[in-house]
Amino acid sequence: MQNNFEKNIYCADSGKYGTTIFSAKKINKGETVFIICGPIIKQPSIYTVPIDFNLYIDPIAPGKFLNHSCEPSCGIKNRTEIVAMRDLGKDEEITIDYAMIVYKYDDLKLKQKIVCNCGSKICRGKFGSFETLPENLREKYKGFISDYMIQ
Repeated sequence: MQNNFEKNIYCADSGKYGTTIFSAKKINKGETVFIICGPIIKQPSIYTVPIDFNLYIDPIAPGKFLNHSCEPSCGIKNRTEIVAMRDLGKDEEITIDYAMIVYKYDDLKLKQKIVCNCGSKICRGKFGSFETLPENLREKYKGFISDYMIQ
């Protein structure tokens, strides 16, 4: 599965935490940046993107390199569509808040540190989930949260 958004993005080392996604050009607020593609699976990993409460996409690149930020540049629509939340400049990092896609972290299914190292001035210190997302962020993220959680 390929999508035709190669002109929008590229993957490179972040210099902080490994490979991540960057904008290859100016991207306007509301514009689709890329689509997460990959096989649908039932067991989560540190790379999977939930598309329902018990279904996940095991993303191929570039989706595999989508990183979290407590101050995200993008959100998600239609469960797999990464969309700019604001105008993005060339070479800006493409990030989402994982609380936009994860309803609740299940320690029994996924053994992962959820400590956040995003470096944002408003960093919450750990990856959030939709279940624990403060009301002000739910409001700010309205229209940029995976629809399986808000139906």
